[in-house]
Amino acid sequence: MRTWLNGLFLLLLAPGLALAATGTFSDDEVAATPSVGTAQALDRQVAAPHTYNPISQVKAVAPRYTLDQVFAAINKNERATMSRVRHIPFNDEAWYARWKMVSEAKQTIDCTYYILDKDIFGQAYLGLLIRKAREGVKIRLMIDGRIYRTPYMKGMPDRIQELAAFPGVQVKLYNSISHSLLHAITDFKGLFASNHDKIIIADNKLSIIGGRNIGPDYFADKGEYPIVYRDADILMEGPRIAASLKAAFDFEWNSKRNSVVKADRWNIKKQLDRLEIAAQVMERYIKGRGLFVPSRTNLTDKQKEILTELNGEISKFKNISKYSSYVMWGRETPLPVKIIDKYSSFGKMDGITPSLVAFFDAAREEIIIQNPYVVLTQEAWQALRRASARKVKIIFHSNSGASTDSLFPQAFLMNDWKQMLAEMPTCRLYVAPSQNERLHSKTFVIDSKITIIGSYNMDPLSQESNSEVVAAVNDVGFARETRDQIMKDMEVVFEYKIRIEPDGTITKVFGPEDHLDAKILKRMNFYRKLKWIRPVI
Repeated sequence: MRTWLNGLFLLLLAPGLALAATGTFSDDEVAATPSVGTAQALDRQVAAPHTYNPISQVKAVAPRYTLDQVFAAINKNERATMSRVRHIPFNDEAWYARWKMVSEAKQTIDCTYYILDKDIFGQAYLGLLIRKAREGVKIRLMIDGRIYRTPYMKGMPDRIQELAAFPGVQVKLYNSISHSLLHAITDFKGLFASNHDKIIIADNKLSIIGGRNIGPDYFADKGEYPIVYRDADILMEGPRIAASLKAAFDFEWNSKRNSVVKADRWNIKKQLDRLEIAAQVMERYIKGRGLFVPSRTNLTDKQKEILTELNGEISKFKNISKYSSYVMWGRETPLPVKIIDKYSSFGKMDGITPSLVAFFDAAREEIIIQNPYVVLTQEAWQALRRASARKVKIIFHSNSGASTDSLFPQAFLMNDWKQMLAEMPTCRLYVAPSQNERLHSKTFVIDSKITIIGSYNMDPLSQESNSEVVAAVNDVGFARETRDQIMKDMEVVFEYKIRIEPDGTITKVFGPEDHLDAKILKRMNFYRKLKWIRPVI
C-alpha cells in the first residue's frame, strides 16, 4: 500500500528540494550482477530505461543455467527445505489461516506488519494477541514506523501500548519517523525505508508471508468493503523455514533506528475492554455463530456500546463465517522451498533482486509477473529484454491508474510501457480496469516450474529501500496451480498494446489515455515529469 507516499512526495515538491539525476548502466554491467545470494552494495542508482539500446542490439543467448541450478544456488547453495506449502489467494482463507496460527500458538509468536488497521480486523488481532499473552505466549510485534501515526491506524497506537504492558510481550516501531528524520539529510533513502515484510511465525514451526496487511481490504469479499484487494500469501510448515524467516525478522528487529513501544498505564482498562471484546466478537462471528446480543450479556453500559459498535462493523462481512470448517492442510506434500530475504537500505544484503534476475535469465518458455507496481529497475528491465530476445513469453498483470492505491508508480509506468513493449516484443501487459479489480499480489511464475510469492514489488522502492521477503517453491504442480489462479484473476483486464511503424515509430494502439478519467490522467502526466522521484517509487 503506497497511499502514504503520495502526501510525502507532494511535500517534497517544495521549492529548493532536488535530487541528483539517476545514472545508467551498460549491458555488461547488468550482466555482471553478483551471484545469487551474495551480499552487495545497495548504493547503485536506478536508471531511466529510455537510454537503453534498441532491441535489435540484444542478442538471443541460450540460458547458461537451468532453473534447477539457479534454485540450488540461492542463499549460497543452501539446501532447500522440504516443507508443506499452501498458496492462499482467497481473502477469507487468508484471515482464517492467521487466526488459527495465532490462536493455536503455545510458546512464541513473531509478527511483523506494515499496516495494522484500526478496524475490527486490526482490533480483533490485537485482542487475540492479548489473549495469547495472558496464556504466557512470548510475543514480538513490529509495525512500520511510517504508518503508525497515519489515519490507517488512528487510535491503534494507544491500543498497541496496552499489548506492550504484558509480560513477555515486546513491541517495536520500524524506522520510526523521529529516528528517520534525524538522518534525512545524510541518508535520504533511509527516510523511505520500510519494513515491508509481512510475517507471522508461530511456535517456530508454522509461518505465513505474502502481500496482505491486517485490515478489511485484505480479508473482505468483493462488495463488502469499498475497496478489496486481490492478494496472495504462502503458508509454510517446518522449523527450518521458520528459522530462515526468524533470521529475516531478527535482522530488522535489531535495527538501531527502531523505537520500543512502551506501555501506557493510564488508559489500560478502556483499551483492553475494547480489544478483548473485538477478539470475542470476531471469533464468534467467523465460527458462524452470529453476533452477541448486548442485552443478554453481563457487560457494563460502556462495554455494551463497544459491543454494539463492533457488531455493526463485522456484520458487513458475510464471507468470513466458515472458520469452523476451515482445514489448514489438505493433501499438500512436502515441496522444495527456499526463503529469500532482502534487508532494507540499512543493511547490505539483497538476495531477491539477483535471484529474480537469475531466474529470468534461466527462463525458456514463460515469465508471469503479477505485481501491483511496475516501475522496472535497470536490472529487471535488462533481464526481461534478454528473455524476450530468447522468445520467452512475458506476461505482466498489474494495476492501472483507475485501480491503483498510488498514482506515482502508474505515472512512471505511463512513461515506460510503450518502450517496454517495443524492447520486449514477446511481452504482454494487462492491467486492472477499476478499483473492483485492485491488485496487491506479488507473485512470479517461471516456466510453470518456479513460484515466488512474498512482499517484493517490481519497483525501485522494493529493490533499493525496503526490507522484503519471499518464498521460492520448485515444483511444477504448485506452479501450475498458481498460474491457473493468476489466469482467473486476469479474466477482467485491459491490455495495453502498441504498433511498430515501418520507420520504427512506436504507435499506441490502446493505453492509459483510452480508459482513464481525465482528472487521473492530468495528475499522472504531472507526476511522470518528476523523474528525480523514480529511485524511491
